[in-house]
Parts: sequence; C-alpha cells; structure tokens
Amino acid sequence: MVARRVSNEKWGITEGENRNIKNLTDDSENSVGEWNITVIECLDSEIKVWVIGDLVNHGFDCTAENGRIALQAEESEVEFRKTEMTPIDKLTN
Repeated sequence: MVARRVSNEKWGITEGENRNIKNLTDDSENSVGEWNITVIECLDSEIKVWVIGDLVNHGFDCTAENGRIALQAEESEVEFRKTEMTPIDKLTN
C-alpha cells in the first residue's frame, strides 16, 4: 500500500493533504448510474476487495478481530442496492 500512495512529503491526515491510495487497477468500476458488484473477503488478518471481478485492494496484518462493519464512500455519494454477508466456511462447503 505504501508503494501505491503519493510520496511521504504529500501524505497527510488532515484536509487538503493527499490521503488517496490508488487502486490496484484502473477503470474497475461501471459507468456512473450503473451498479457494481463488490466482494469483500475478510479472512484471518487479511482483507481483499474485488470490484466486478478485479482485485482492487489487498490489506494485511489487520488488527481488528471483531466489531461493527461500516460501508462508506469518500468524496462522493454512494447507494447500496443489496448487501449480503456470508461466512467464509459456507463458501467452501
């Protein structure tokens, strides 16, 4: 993730500073007004995100083991048409 963000001199946590981390792919989303299918896999200390089948993000060494799930968008409106949560063990059986 560090390799995908801007240089440390431009990185920040306050307004006006660049906090964006580029996706692993470009153009992974449908056009505005069309729905996307996003799959988020949380397994052990890793989180992987796919948009329309393209792996767009992969985080590891995560420290949260329980808690709430929040869905959000940054810098734009977002609508969720349908959300489903499936335990990983059900996907492999």
